[in-house]
Amino acid sequence: MKRFYFLAAMLLLVLFSASAQGLRHSVCIVSPEFADSERAMMADYSLYMARAGMRSASQALTAYKNEGTFGSGVVVEQGGKKYVLTNLHVIGYAEKATITFQLHEKTLRYEHCEVTNIGEADLAAVALPAECEMIALPLYAGEIDEDLSIVAAGFPGLAGKPSWQLTRGSISNARVDVDAHERASRIIQHTASIDPGSSGGPLLLKNAEGKYEILGINTWKAFYREGVGLAIGKEDVQAFLTTLTSPKAVAHPELKPLQNLSGEDWLFVFRHLPDSTQKNLKNLDWHLPFDPALRTLAVRDSLVSGKLAKSKHFESSASHIVKDMDRIREVRIIYDNFLGMNQQVGLQFGFDWLGYIATGVQITALIEEAMTEDEIFATKLGYKTRAGAMFGLYVGGQLPIQVGKHMLVPRITQSAGAGPMKTGNIYGGFAILTDTRIGLDWRIPFNSVDLVLGLHYAMDWQWTKNDLKIPAFKPKSNNEAFNQYLQHGLGITLGVAW
Repeated sequence: MKRFYFLAAMLLLVLFSASAQGLRHSVCIVSPEFADSERAMMADYSLYMARAGMRSASQALTAYKNEGTFGSGVVVEQGGKKYVLTNLHVIGYAEKATITFQLHEKTLRYEHCEVTNIGEADLAAVALPAECEMIALPLYAGEIDEDLSIVAAGFPGLAGKPSWQLTRGSISNARVDVDAHERASRIIQHTASIDPGSSGGPLLLKNAEGKYEILGINTWKAFYREGVGLAIGKEDVQAFLTTLTSPKAVAHPELKPLQNLSGEDWLFVFRHLPDSTQKNLKNLDWHLPFDPALRTLAVRDSLVSGKLAKSKHFESSASHIVKDMDRIREVRIIYDNFLGMNQQVGLQFGFDWLGYIATGVQITALIEEAMTEDEIFATKLGYKTRAGAMFGLYVGGQLPIQVGKHMLVPRITQSAGAGPMKTGNIYGGFAILTDTRIGLDWRIPFNSVDLVLGLHYAMDWQWTKNDLKIPAFKPKSNNEAFNQYLQHGLGITLGVAW
């Protein structure tokens, strides 16, 4: 009897293993194909959409432009033809895709397969060649209830490459109410593990005959919660499959308006729109990442055609104050010259907040001519170069003004720092330094950063030990502990911002 149970258990294990292995004939890797010109366009707009504050769309474009982008898919059949069903966000704007089946004994690859249809519910279909003999899976015909045992199949990334994954779980919510996914009529929440790269793979249930059927298409994962996978339900899948008999029933949005406009020029248009419109575009529930950029041009055209704004408002020669800028990081090298004798060079690391507030940290190398007197004989020992390092912070305000494709930024900052100073046999002790700088920056955009060039007036206050005389400074006060000096000069700035 024990031997019978053992053989039965081994038989079930073999059947499950064979069934799971059979899924590799139905579940595949989907890799969108993009031309170099399309990738260059994505890289261009990714940069400038990030500068406009559209970071999620920018990150999606970055993912598409990178080599090796992939997702998952499952074979379905409609009208006697076989297709790979996947997510639209896996395909992106590609017109063709490479479909790969990783079988245990071999790998089958079908290149340049046509993307025939896209759907509102983040679904897309890729036609398989007639010679493809992979197995199509049917849709589940029963009711979807909580606690149904399910599996998720796909090829999430492992060390940057797609890797087969089959995970078990159950339905934890048969119909999720999530506003962000309103394009789908049903969203299924389940506990089977899915990861980046699982998008487009099937959510499956095994029927009474031991065969897998499709409950939905895995599309999202809630990273802020444990064991929450979200799939587009079978109802949306069924509705989408009926469109496959009419190829290109829903086509990709026309990208020609963007192809004829650089990302830099698009950002110029975006920043000329009303503040409320910019905010709405940043919060747009986009379907594909170029949607906010296309919508920007549509709004621009409606403003011009509706005479709500003059067309000159969007010409590259127009100038305006830039509002609601995204946070900008910057690194600056600052040089100040005080009357040709005393100088300082500073390195600043900072942020521009909303375009108007500048904050950061700085390291300053101060070089000055100092004279001291012998304390016993009261004789002057002569001038010597004294140097030191000051560490401190800076804060200020600025007003970014867009002039064509460049930006002029009037700016005032106040910095404060302290540090040791010494040279030769003249012990410089400890100095406290504050600088007020008033100037104008010129920002020149490049592919990934802005070059920052600037001129400024600098006013420097210094507190140092009282036995030193610094002739380029104007003494302001004296006491037994320290001297206070003031000096004026001009300076230049060289930096990058991104």
